[in-house]
Amino acid sequence: MQEILNDTLENKIEAVERIWDSIGATAMPVEDLELSIAKERFEEYLKCPGDNIAWEDAKAKLMKKYGFSD
Repeated sequence: MQEILNDTLENKIEAVERIWDSIGATAMPVEDLELSIAKERFEEYLKCPGDNIAWEDAKAKLMKKYGFSD
């Protein structure tokens, strides 16, 4: 572990990515309520996809509204 902590940022990120990838989706099950909410939101999106805005646009509006710079 100490070897990773003393390594370059690039190698630290690679190590974290490899660890994350090794965990897999099965290690983090989705609860029924979470799945239900995701399905509901996706169905709403499909009804009117033009009513949504990109995350980048939403983030920019919020940053401006609350006086933060990106």
